[in-house]
Amino acid sequence: MDVTEQELLTQELRREQAYLTDAQSMAHIGSWAYNLVTEKLLHSSDENARLYGFDPSQGPISAERFFDTQHAEDAPYVNAALERAVREETDFYLDEYRIHHTDGSIRFLRAIGHRNASGEPGEYVGVTMDITERKRAEEERERLRQLEAELAHITRVNMMGELAAALAHEIKQPIAASVTSANALLRWLARDPPDLERARAAAARVEREGNRAADIINSLRAFYKTGTPGERHMVDVNGTIEEMRVLLQTEAARYSVTIHTELESDIPNILADRVQLQQILMNLMLNGIEAMKGCGGALTISSEVNSEGQLTVSICDTGVGLPAESAELIFNPFHTTKPQGTGMGLTITRSIVEAYGGRVWATANRGAGATFHFTLPGGAEAHA
Repeated sequence: MDVTEQELLTQELRREQAYLTDAQSMAHIGSWAYNLVTEKLLHSSDENARLYGFDPSQGPISAERFFDTQHAEDAPYVNAALERAVREETDFYLDEYRIHHTDGSIRFLRAIGHRNASGEPGEYVGVTMDITERKRAEEERERLRQLEAELAHITRVNMMGELAAALAHEIKQPIAASVTSANALLRWLARDPPDLERARAAAARVEREGNRAADIINSLRAFYKTGTPGERHMVDVNGTIEEMRVLLQTEAARYSVTIHTELESDIPNILADRVQLQQILMNLMLNGIEAMKGCGGALTISSEVNSEGQLTVSICDTGVGLPAESAELIFNPFHTTKPQGTGMGLTITRSIVEAYGGRVWATANRGAGATFHFTLPGGAEAHA
């Protein structure tokens, strides 16, 4: 090989090394080679040194300086993983561990080590990556999720406070009916001889009205639940719509609003948290009722399966319609056109719907009022 060819190969090698160095720097990934038995650092790329805060221009860095940066709480986990890899002669994967960066900050790293079978015993080559920004982003998303859950709970409690009087009336009706049927039952049993047929009918009415009251109470309790998200189960959407219609019909009647349903008969069940589905429906139905408070009207809830196989639910009112100047802002946090509104009802509704892979939007009616629509995946898609 002549000198010219040697120089070309050297230049090509330097170019490839520069490419690799730039790529590691952009991705915050460093490469290294280390013998876990002799505890000798065989190689450390410049980016690997920078991940820990060391200056690679200052010369080679000892393995001890790298290990001295380990966070005291994570050192046992790291050391155990390395010892296990040597003992079992396997690769190792450190999903997440902390170090003390030389700038005083705590950094989160991830490392993958591959056993070099052709090298000395205990020799590993691997990469280390800085996942601090990703970790911070995950923590921020979790914080926002918790905040959103708290806001959703507050919204539910606020709505239930407004509905307390109407719901008390709903509970009072089946209880009063049960008392009436119980008195009739006692009268039929007091006859000589007892009228057992009528007594049985009265007892059946007591049971039916008692179950009705229990259902209303259970619906109330569900809305007060908080804490961890509920488990998802197969939910009858049409049945849930009918439940919410019954729950809100007294509130609607206070404002001369009638509630109608137009439900497609073969709607599939969906995999969902029933309380969350109730909250979506309650938010949108109350929104429609409030839009008709001054003039009365009709609220129509319809369900169907669209051409893409998704469940579509629409809540149509004949109220004041969408605000022309801010129609696109109604789903934004804290945006409200109501004097006592929190501006979170529609925001939380959108958040829940989108968490299921659906979407929610509003359209102006040709006549009076507006229609709010939302889609959710069908049964098979939800299972997937």
